[in-house]
Amino acid sequence: MNRRGFFTASALAAAGVAGFRVAAVNAADSPATGLVAAREFRIGEALVTALSDGYLPIDASALIGIDAEGFSALLADAYLPGPAHPTGVNAYLVDHGGRLTLIDAGTGTAFGDSLGHLVSTMTALGLNPAAVDAVCATHLHPDHIGGILTEAGNPFANASLHVNEDDLAFWSNGDIKSQAPAEFQGFFDMAMGAVEAFGDRLMPFKGESDLGAGLTSLPLPGHTPGHSGFMLSSGDDTLLFFGDIVHVGPVQFPRPEITIGFDVDTEVAAATRARVFDMASADRLRIAGAHISFPGVGYVEAATEGYRFVPQSWQYG
Repeated sequence: MNRRGFFTASALAAAGVAGFRVAAVNAADSPATGLVAAREFRIGEALVTALSDGYLPIDASALIGIDAEGFSALLADAYLPGPAHPTGVNAYLVDHGGRLTLIDAGTGTAFGDSLGHLVSTMTALGLNPAAVDAVCATHLHPDHIGGILTEAGNPFANASLHVNEDDLAFWSNGDIKSQAPAEFQGFFDMAMGAVEAFGDRLMPFKGESDLGAGLTSLPLPGHTPGHSGFMLSSGDDTLLFFGDIVHVGPVQFPRPEITIGFDVDTEVAAATRARVFDMASADRLRIAGAHISFPGVGYVEAATEGYRFVPQSWQYG
């Protein structure tokens, strides 16, 4: 395990600034700022709703393998201002055959006011979190499971929780927790708190497993030991929810070797990203990323240098 990566992101963990979201429903329906972000689209017979939990500003200090000048240059190439990139935090609700599956559960109160809007967004759209049948966690970092931990209890009270058994083993390991800096030990507590909120409805999986409703898990290790993607298949259509393969799209698509301090194993994370980019571009596979600018859905295309992200066009029908 490359512990350097896991132990070098304390500045990012403390980040949090005033939030913004994109208007998608009536302003009066949202209790926070009057704005929510959601987008529906079809994958075969499945209806997928991209849901924004908000955004997290990331600058060059959080990344490994690039300096501030190179970071700002890549943002400029993408017509984006610097020095920080407001990376999206996205979750996805899949309605397939009448079964509701939520891919990741947002941050809750873990990272400040710019985040934690998943449940309020669902409510504003008339989506009841208690109606979710299953939560599939790509991994157990706070920005993917923090939304489970609220003062009122688990909002997904009737759902099962599906998580890779290697991730579960890592975050439940007291020896690993004891070696982590104090600012990271809370990550372990949050992971176990989220798991315990589901009681006997916890359903660990391993490798490539059929999770029902057209979803199959896909091991994508490196960011965490059990980091996983979920392949949705319906008819002849597919979509890969690839979690944290990317954190700063304008940097890591053209430079896949760039890693982030939250990676438990930076070398494996970079190799996995290269493999996924190669597969997605060769197969023209549609992907959905937890940290690509909302709604985070599109295609990976090989470029002269590295790759580029091609957003999915709006579905009119």
